[in-house]
Amino acid sequence: MKTITDYRNKKVLVLGLAKIGVSAALLLHELGALVTVNDLKPFSENPEAQSLLEKGIKVICGEHPEDLLDEGFQLVVKNPGIPYSNFLIEDAISRKIPVITEVELAYKISEAEFIGITGTNGKTTTTTLIFEMLKEGQKNPLIAGNIGTVASGVAKEATSENKIVIELSSFQLMGIREFRPHIAIITNLYEAHLDYHGTREQYVEAKKNIYKNQREEDFLILNFNQEECRQLAEETKATVIPFSTEEYLENGASVKDGYIYFNGEKVIEYRKIVLPGKFNLEKILASVAAAKLNGVTD
Repeated sequence: MKTITDYRNKKVLVLGLAKIGVSAALLLHELGALVTVNDLKPFSENPEAQSLLEKGIKVICGEHPEDLLDEGFQLVVKNPGIPYSNFLIEDAISRKIPVITEVELAYKISEAEFIGITGTNGKTTTTTLIFEMLKEGQKNPLIAGNIGTVASGVAKEATSENKIVIELSSFQLMGIREFRPHIAIITNLYEAHLDYHGTREQYVEAKKNIYKNQREEDFLILNFNQEECRQLAEETKATVIPFSTEEYLENGASVKDGYIYFNGEKVIEYRKIVLPGKFNLEKILASVAAAKLNGVTD
């Protein structure tokens, strides 16, 4: 874990508990922040809040007080499930108080590089495949996000020898400022979570945050079966690695003559793959690309 002073003596509000909120509150407390936690569940029914209070963290439970932000908070860390239409979030934004999610904290303290996976469908399988491929390749991966341990908890234990493979939702990606994965993957883009985002355009914009801080030395793996994902290749500064089940690609991951290829070289015979179906093949191609970029052998 990096030793950082970014949050020392800063007043930080953690909005919403569960595993993510607890991890964020404990990490910020350890980093010297002046932490207040606010959760709707009453204190008497809230063992997470009780444990935080025992550690000296200020806890406000049972309601979201309308005047809460009058206490002069300099940062809000919100649970991804809390929508931006929440009045406290709207109030924070109007006061120009930064609002982030816990993934941003994990990135700030991590000594390890991130491999971030997002998309409408296939995130969990792709994340798991990459993790298992890197583990077989002895690349010391750690898994985090919606299917693993909370990101900040993983980042605390990670060293520069590790790779953090993390599944990222659009909810999490809306709350990043500096987060920069060395490898980012967008599995596909369809219409989803409009109750949260309002429009498809806003949903896609949230997904695009996965590569907004990437540089030329980073990689963005994109599904070239979808024209919308092809268009993203024109927007990013990162090196684009395409994958496709519909056409052979000299650069990227694709299928030809019964074999999976990466950058023009055979990797594995398709019939040897256990996961059936075109949709799973897309996930496999994305995972192969990420693994090969990390130097995993065939």
